[in-house]
Amino acid sequence: MKRTAITLLKSLIITFFPKWYNKRTCSIDGYWNDYFKYAEGGMHKQWDEIIWPIIKDFNFETVLELAPGSGRNTEKLIQVADVIHAVDLNDYALVQLRRRFQNYTGKCDLHFHKNDGSNLKMLEASSITAIYCWDAAVHFDKTVIRDYIKEFSRVLKVNGSGFIHHSNLGASAKKDIQENPHWRSNMSKELFQKYCESNGLQIISQIDLAWDGITDCISVFQKKIAGQR
Repeated sequence: MKRTAITLLKSLIITFFPKWYNKRTCSIDGYWNDYFKYAEGGMHKQWDEIIWPIIKDFNFETVLELAPGSGRNTEKLIQVADVIHAVDLNDYALVQLRRRFQNYTGKCDLHFHKNDGSNLKMLEASSITAIYCWDAAVHFDKTVIRDYIKEFSRVLKVNGSGFIHHSNLGASAKKDIQENPHWRSNMSKELFQKYCESNGLQIISQIDLAWDGITDCISVFQKKIAGQR
């Protein structure tokens, strides 16, 4: 009886507060630590074969890296970026990120920020030339990505570009991401395009990405119009 009540309560929370539940699930303390270690091994190949060919023409003057985790993507971005603003919801990830780069003396100016999981209040309007997120937004509820895209429009400079790797399960996703393959969310390429168009961002390309039995999407977009806030 008690288990049934807990299950019902969880279902109601997911139904009426999906954004809150998604953020809470994605920020379980230390949950991703083992994955951070596992994913390090494939980063070089993913960067060379998938990521870099898509983003090589971006302007890397001032980069927003969303959900950097322990910094395996940051290791690649510091080789091409002048400034990086790394933004994450999870304190434990930021601790690892700061530790990893505490002795960094390269040319890239690194800044680390904690947010609430859907805003970029720490960044000024029209201050970012490139947005990057790999293997993280795949877990974000569609309402979280909707809020982020609104913020992307505000912080991007005109002609600034974005690269977001996200889920494409769409309506086939179960409400609880923990029940979906690889914890993929209810996002889809169609919704991503809709959110971009609603916020003055232009989709440049959407690329299907096979991922261990499922198909994700990489959405590349650009801000073409001044005045998006």
